[in-house]
Amino acid sequence: MSEKNLEPSGKEESSGKENDPSGFQKDSKSKEKEISPWEFAGLGMEFAVIVVGSVYLGNYLDTKFHSSPFGLLGACLLGFSYGIYYIIYRTTLKK
Repeated sequence: MSEKNLEPSGKEESSGKENDPSGFQKDSKSKEKEISPWEFAGLGMEFAVIVVGSVYLGNYLDTKFHSSPFGLLGACLLGFSYGIYYIIYRTTLKK
């Protein structure tokens, strides 16, 4: 009869998974953080604040420089463009 060697032989397989003392293997993949729906609601509010703020800025520029539609149109265009950029940036941001 032969005895089995119960001691570790020093050779371990490197399969990308860690062994814990109980003999089970843990996945080395980290779980992704779930995105809360409240984050998207907050993102919509931030977009609205950016656009409304740019409307007030354009209106102020029109009254200050007497350039009736151009300040408002320019500020709205810039505010909307920045708002879209901000949404894309925040949704693709890795956490």
